[in-house]
Amino acid sequence: MKQAVAKAKDYLLNVFADEQISDIRLEEVEFDRLDNAWLITLGLLRQQRMPGIVTALTGATAPVYKRDYKLVRMPDNENEVPSIKIRSLGGD
Repeated sequence: MKQAVAKAKDYLLNVFADEQISDIRLEEVEFDRLDNAWLITLGLLRQQRMPGIVTALTGATAPVYKRDYKLVRMPDNENEVPSIKIRSLGGD
């Protein structure tokens, strides 16, 4: 499991290399026996895309970050490609 989580974090960092993401945290891990893949939910901080509007509304001068959640599917078979999906929480 630890190896799958480490690979999921690395994969997430590589896919989002062009964005400023930080504070990646493990939220959930599940092994899907039917799909033979790890389903790993990771939380991360992303800088808001429209800091000018946020600054005007809040008076904040520092960048504003929002926590997003991603569901990373890491297949047990290394020949399969991992995937990333948006993970919505119940209150969102």
